[in-house]
Amino acid sequence: MHVEDLKRWHWAFVAIVVGLALSYVWTSVEWDENLPTIGQREFEAGLTIPYPQPGHLAKVTVQPPIDGKYKVVAEQMRNGATAGVMDVRPVAFIADTPYRAGEWRGGDGDTFPSVMDYLAKAKELDPQVTYAFAWYRQPWAVYTLWTGASLLLIAGVWPSIISLMVGAGLGFHKADKGPEYDLDRFKREADAKKAAPAGPSAADVDHLRQLEEELEKKLKAKELGLPMPEDEPAPATTATGVRKLDGGPLEAATIEKPTEEHEFRGEFYPVDRGAKKAHE
Repeated sequence: MHVEDLKRWHWAFVAIVVGLALSYVWTSVEWDENLPTIGQREFEAGLTIPYPQPGHLAKVTVQPPIDGKYKVVAEQMRNGATAGVMDVRPVAFIADTPYRAGEWRGGDGDTFPSVMDYLAKAKELDPQVTYAFAWYRQPWAVYTLWTGASLLLIAGVWPSIISLMVGAGLGFHKADKGPEYDLDRFKREADAKKAAPAGPSAADVDHLRQLEEELEKKLKAKELGLPMPEDEPAPATTATGVRKLDGGPLEAATIEKPTEEHEFRGEFYPVDRGAKKAHE
């Protein structure tokens, strides 16, 4: 089987396997694991520090929880080497569940079910606080996106590209397989035999007619006193079906010539003067 012989459902099966494999690898990777981490004080203060002052947190993104802990990724503004120029560095904050806000102040702060609830409360108090949740990194979303993308590309686009290449003669060439063998013909032949009439066939009728003709010949030969056709010896045949020639020993053929009359003349003894001619 060649690549061009694969059906679309074959490609769909391959796409599902590839999509599941990539999804498993994608969910097993820990994202942003090498980022420098900040404490709770920098995290909570950076949400309220206005842009572009040092310590401001921008592009705050909450990752799906792992073992009850949320990783919050953001970009922190810092003073650069040049005066008046700010540097941006990516940082991460690990938030426990439940999340207790204000612990860095030394007192008992408010407790929230998760850091997501804390960010929602902070946004109510200060509309400038922005954040997002990376839903696309949840396991169900990863498996759905990767499997769907694999089906679209491998089972949808790729077979169409192969068909175009085969039609244009650019990549693949279909081999001549010859006529497809029909297995149903055996069933049709068996059905035809079952449906055939139970009476004698045409061959049987011809054979019966030949027997009648031979019988008539024998009866006529008996009435005329001639030898029966079966009494005549049939020429012997060998095992290969070739007639054997048996004519007995070869005998020298004697050719009889008419007797010629010779003339004999001579004074002392007769000498043959040749055959006597007819006119003499």
